[in-house]
Amino acid sequence: MKRFFYFSVVIPTTLVFCFGAWFVSAQETSSNDGVSRFRKTVANQLRHPCLKNKNFGVKFVSLDQDDILLSIRGDQQFIPASNQKLLTTASSLKYLGPDYRFPTELYSNGPIKNAILKGDLYIRGFGDPKLVTEQMWLLATQLRNIPIRKVDGDIVADDSYFDDVRRIKTWRDKFGPQAYNAPLGALSFNFNTIRTMINPAQKVGEHPSVVVSPNTEYIKILNKAKTVLQGRRNGLIVNRLDREGFDHITITGKIRKNAPRARYYLNITDPPIFTATVFKEYLNRAGVEVGGTVRTGKVTSGTKRIVRHKSEPLSLIIRGLNKFSNNFIAEQLVKTLAAHRYGEPGSSENGVKVISEYMESLGFSLNDFKIVDGSGLSHENRLTPDQIVAVLLDVFREQSIYPEYISSLAVMGVDGSTANRLVNVPQASRARVKTGTLNGVSALSGYLQSLDGERLAFSILMNDLHCNANTALRIQDKIITTALNFRRKQSGTKTEVSEGNKKQ
Repeated sequence: MKRFFYFSVVIPTTLVFCFGAWFVSAQETSSNDGVSRFRKTVANQLRHPCLKNKNFGVKFVSLDQDDILLSIRGDQQFIPASNQKLLTTASSLKYLGPDYRFPTELYSNGPIKNAILKGDLYIRGFGDPKLVTEQMWLLATQLRNIPIRKVDGDIVADDSYFDDVRRIKTWRDKFGPQAYNAPLGALSFNFNTIRTMINPAQKVGEHPSVVVSPNTEYIKILNKAKTVLQGRRNGLIVNRLDREGFDHITITGKIRKNAPRARYYLNITDPPIFTATVFKEYLNRAGVEVGGTVRTGKVTSGTKRIVRHKSEPLSLIIRGLNKFSNNFIAEQLVKTLAAHRYGEPGSSENGVKVISEYMESLGFSLNDFKIVDGSGLSHENRLTPDQIVAVLLDVFREQSIYPEYISSLAVMGVDGSTANRLVNVPQASRARVKTGTLNGVSALSGYLQSLDGERLAFSILMNDLHCNANTALRIQDKIITTALNFRRKQSGTKTEVSEGNKKQ
């Protein structure tokens, strides 16, 4: 026969308090161990010859716990490269709003009779950075459907909403033909760039075939290249030359007979004339005959607005900006901010002033940073990891813009400028980031979610690199992987506490 004995123990209150204190202390130690391990791991990852001058800054903060996980030279200024776009897009969403749409307007200075516009047709731009092929076609068909079948006069391009400064003064190679260095303008088309596609000829010694998109009279081709035998090295040189009223694309060198199609992206030099020329050609294709020529001018008080086209919303526009680091869109936004805050014409200087005012609203003085553009293409910009994280925190707390903002960032291993990074890390898509690259500069900032679901904001700014860009990216990827696997508590802590509760 089994016997059962029952007993009770009275535990003094002081012992209960001590046990509670020990339990809390154990939890804190566990949490601190996770943070300490994270800090040590990242510190080791930063010990790399690429960063031997220690000209880098890193900061990680918890959005849920509101504490700093790691800060290394967080208050030191660095060249941010395209991480500057994080400030530009935050300012644009705050001051313009996610639903803001850029108008493009058509005006006439004469009557419309029997579907004929008896006068000139004005096209006025308001900085739309996404006036692309589809939108231009919609604009042309809107005019046709008035209905208008003929314009007796000229197509007049009005880009007076912005000033006539096409590039930032501090940009290096600011007059080069590179697509990333496209000129700015209130009336612009297809990011003020063209695509040149070159196919080898069927016979050796002949000129390759050249196709330009958009196919427009604004572009003239001078093709002196030759098709050469298989096995010989390609050596094409494609350049863009500024001419009066048009651009000359020159093609020299050699292309192998068995080579695939070559693609080159170049900028144009005269945004309003380029845009108006393409618009005239689209009108012709839509069935609207234009009797005059293309020229520039301003909409006068005697004109009448007949079409008002609106762009897609800003929330969609900034996706192309941040995911693919589009410099043109960023700088168009800067001038738009200027026009909205300080009036026409919008200038880069006044737009930078608006972004600086935003930084001041976060508690930073003008001496704490230096902003000269909106894209980060200039080497004269200076920001700290503290400041970039402060922007990320500010947007995170503003529900009216945070969803659009985080959706604009590249998803690690999935899309944008990080499509090929961390592709073998299962949880990589938990990181939404903005990249940044210049000569000797690499940056990565954004948001991520740790292994146990904690949301973090971070900024990694690296300057004076002693390695190639890919090496710097690998260091950043290791740090992000560490952060994605971050846990405050030791594995099994929750289970042990649960079992302890059961025993009690």
